[in-house]
Amino acid sequence: MSAIKFNYEYERKIRAGFIGCGAHAFRNVYPTFDYTPIDLVAVCDLNAERAEIYRQRFGAAHMYTDYQEMIQKEKLDAVFVVLNFDREGRPLYPKIVPDLLRAGLPVWMEKPAAYTAEEVEQMLEVEAKSGQFVLVANKRYFYPTFEKAKQIIEQEVFGQPVSINGRYQLTLSPYQEDIATRTGLHWFLDICHPMSGIHYLMGEVKEMCFIDHQPSGNVQALLQFKSGAIGNLQLSSTQADTSPLERFEVIGNKHNLVIDNAMRLIYYKGSKGSGEYGKTPVYIGDNPTEGPVLWEPEFSLGQVYNKNLFLQGMVQSVNYFANAVLEGKKIERSTLHDSWHLTKIFDAFKKRSGQWISIQ
Repeated sequence: MSAIKFNYEYERKIRAGFIGCGAHAFRNVYPTFDYTPIDLVAVCDLNAERAEIYRQRFGAAHMYTDYQEMIQKEKLDAVFVVLNFDREGRPLYPKIVPDLLRAGLPVWMEKPAAYTAEEVEQMLEVEAKSGQFVLVANKRYFYPTFEKAKQIIEQEVFGQPVSINGRYQLTLSPYQEDIATRTGLHWFLDICHPMSGIHYLMGEVKEMCFIDHQPSGNVQALLQFKSGAIGNLQLSSTQADTSPLERFEVIGNKHNLVIDNAMRLIYYKGSKGSGEYGKTPVYIGDNPTEGPVLWEPEFSLGQVYNKNLFLQGMVQSVNYFANAVLEGKKIERSTLHDSWHLTKIFDAFKKRSGQWISIQ
């Protein structure tokens, strides 16, 4: 990522509208505009009082309670959408995003994109016909640790990545034979978090098989990637709350790397000291400069990378989107098509365990 600029330092900005004035948007999305080429023109929320608070707080010129009115009256280059769920725990984006695309507006939207892959397919059809694009903010496509890991994996010296092991705290509800699916999956929509990181590093999954333990909701999933690589994902719902939330390890050719707790990246390479088995005197290696490398943030200095907005890739995501709009180019990362793949994984977990499921 290039050196950051503050909002006032950008010569060109996009005129943006924002649909949604909730707590998540307040914490994690609106503040990114301080570091991105965004001119916030208008905000929209069903709650007029809340919309006015956000208008004043984040410097928008106008507020609306009807997004159709906003996109008709305002001259916008793009729209940000951060919504809640309906009463059944399903994302609301499929009901709104198509209207924005048909209006000729590129969209930055929060995840998860939808409750079913079919809903994402319908949005993909509208996206294709409109000529616009949608960025779905699955953050691991922009985490600094995942971006650096991707850079390492793509180096010839690392070798083709052959396997990945992942762990993430998530609970899967029981399979119900009478209705042939699972219910109560509102929070399991967060499968997009670990799977977006795995997808970014390893590519698309070809097929998968999983087993679940009930009533804990713990899961072990085996993954076969289109590249031929293999992997597993452990969903450890009953791990300690004090434990790091996640961990991923990618194995290459005598090289491997670990992303620990999302913030720490360790790259293992090189060899131990010379000598036959039982007689090797040095565990560090003959040339210690060829040994492991570790990166982790420090929080002593007043750098922007100390902010959660950067550590979790939120600013990077918004910058990527805004620059694509400014340059008239479509995005290639964190796309709606990527979210389609992630939603197909979510659909697979709705099924009975113990069988291989195609993700084609």
